Amino acid sequence: MSGQVIGIAAHATSFTAVCDRCAELDAREGWSGPTFAGRLDLDLDTGVFLCRRGHQVRVMRAEPQGQTELAAAS
Repeated sequence: MSGQVIGIAAHATSFTAVCDRCAELDAREGWSGPTFAGRLDLDLDTGVFLCRRGHQVRVMRAEPQGQTELAAAS
C-alpha cells in the first residue's frame, strides 16, 4: 500500500485535509469527519503528519509559479 500524499499551496502554513484511509473506513461504518489539520512552516517543503487515527500522510508544498517557470526556461 502506498502512502497518502497531499499538496498544499506554496505559501500556505496551515492546512486541513482529508485522510483517504479514514474516509474509506468512515464510509463503511457510517461515520463522518475524516479531516485533520496541520501546520508546515514556510522553511519546510515536505512533512509527515498523522491523522487522528494514526495514518501517515505526507504533505508536499507546491513550487511557487515563478520557480516553476524559471526551471522550465533553464
